[in-house]
Amino acid sequence: MTRQGSRSLKQLRRGNKESVLGLFMNGGELSRVRIAAATGLTSASVTQLVRELIGEGLLVEGDEVATGGAGRRETLLRFAGESVAAVGVNIERDRTHVSLCSWQEVLEEEIYPTKDLFAAGMDELAERISALAAKSSWRRFLGTGLAVAGQVDEVSGRTAGDYGLFVPGLPLAGEIARLTGRETLLVNNVRAQARALMSDPSDSFMLVKHGPGVGCAVISEGVVVSGANGKAGELGHTVVPGERGICRCGRRGCLETCVSESRISELYETKTGDKMSVQEVYARYPSDEAAREIVDGCLSKLAVAVGNAALVLNPRKVLVTGGIFAREEIFEAFAGAVRAAGFGGEFPLARIGDERRVKAFSGARHVMLKKLFGM
Repeated sequence: MTRQGSRSLKQLRRGNKESVLGLFMNGGELSRVRIAAATGLTSASVTQLVRELIGEGLLVEGDEVATGGAGRRETLLRFAGESVAAVGVNIERDRTHVSLCSWQEVLEEEIYPTKDLFAAGMDELAERISALAAKSSWRRFLGTGLAVAGQVDEVSGRTAGDYGLFVPGLPLAGEIARLTGRETLLVNNVRAQARALMSDPSDSFMLVKHGPGVGCAVISEGVVVSGANGKAGELGHTVVPGERGICRCGRRGCLETCVSESRISELYETKTGDKMSVQEVYARYPSDEAAREIVDGCLSKLAVAVGNAALVLNPRKVLVTGGIFAREEIFEAFAGAVRAAGFGGEFPLARIGDERRVKAFSGARHVMLKKLFGM
């Protein structure tokens, strides 16, 4: 057999193994017979692949169940997500989450002001990553995932674009890998958070994140939609008619300039003369007319942008998280704004309440999906 043929067989076998493991992403239990039926693989192939996955500690056998045949029973298998670990780093303008995670659980989490963490370069972050990785104990450590706000080049591990947190072309993944001695992957933070929410290899949804800016990621049949040059999902930089504010991207009238958290605080101060944090504005939403008027105006703009994007992309559902969506009463008002804009019934809409947990998982899940499921 040629070297190329041998490599192709290895790739096929790895793909089959990833397909088998992918059946367990949602935490269910399956027998070997059901794995064969779901994948189309022969019983002999499934038996061998399962044996290897058990040997690697990724699948474990559980109870036996009756199959309906005369006295025949099948052994159920489950994914041993507790046996693997990765460090996830979610880097945004205000805060950076550094966490050690297994597949199902955030084992440890640390949160730092981003400006302070990077004040002296990347050494402190590398030290925190190394310290957490050392605590993975008996678990198989898979690597570090850096989830960074702004455009990135996942293949080269470098930052991209002119308005991210870091200068374009910075070899962020390579530098952290050099300092920690561990494999490191780089990904956009909103895309990583969307991947952290996946529970099935065929998931299709759109995630909209509000906060210092407006981010969006689209998952289609388990794959992140990247676009021709990696810029798909730039919802915050779509233009709102009639708006003329200058955006950090250089254009005028971007959605982000109208509805960002800093803009909400600015609008409230202009209207009332009171300077307060955006969290205080949100808290006043139910009872303060000025707060309600400003937030509702932002929700209307967001509703039109999200509705238009959803009609073009046709996801199975739209998920929203963070910032303006964090409070239940404001999310309900957003759902009303979506209906008022004419998009009622076009797509299921849901709020992700535990944004902190999603951020903690984001980079780690990105590594696990790549290394274990080939996604």
